[in-house]
Amino acid sequence: MGFAVSGRYILSPVGTEDGSTYVELQLQCLAQTYNTLVDPEFGARQRTAAETLHREFAENIVAPGVRAFFAYENPQWTPTSGTSCTVGTALDWGKPVGFALSRPGPLPWEYEVNLPLAPEGTRELTHLYTLESVQGTGLGAALFDAVLYPDEPAYLWYIIGNQKAVRFYEQRGFEPEGSIIDCGGAWGKARTARMVRGLSIESSD
Repeated sequence: MGFAVSGRYILSPVGTEDGSTYVELQLQCLAQTYNTLVDPEFGARQRTAAETLHREFAENIVAPGVRAFFAYENPQWTPTSGTSCTVGTALDWGKPVGFALSRPGPLPWEYEVNLPLAPEGTRELTHLYTLESVQGTGLGAALFDAVLYPDEPAYLWYIIGNQKAVRFYEQRGFEPEGSIIDCGGAWGKARTARMVRGLSIESSD
């Protein structure tokens, strides 16, 4: 077991054996988040490209220094209940409701695009998603804190148009860096932009 978040959620480390659970939750969250922001077929395209997500998980979860957590909802929780000592046996360990992963970057794909790179070893917030049913409950903030430490220099990529995400990260010290690229592939016409905290990224030209 990991640690409790106000009694309502339990965060537990993600392991190398969790690829199928991780990718299935990722697909659900991607569809819920981007079917309206990108296009209605976005989630279906991602599911047909699930092999890519499995490959990315396998690369990320073994990266040196990776931090990765699932979040599980405590079915015994009520606003007045607190944390139950039997919560571990009550959870459905096959159905997490959120996940986050950070790792030292740059990531392999970043070397392939014509953009300045973050300094080697800078931590990247690679994933942070929750299901719609638990959004607005503070779970996103708890997952963020689990994989990025206070004032730790870091960067991330977000999908342009996701202003909710931008506000969330700005509240945690991130600011737009200016780099933008077309996602391509299963991401369709989506574009991604970089935000940074506590560092500057300069062109090597």
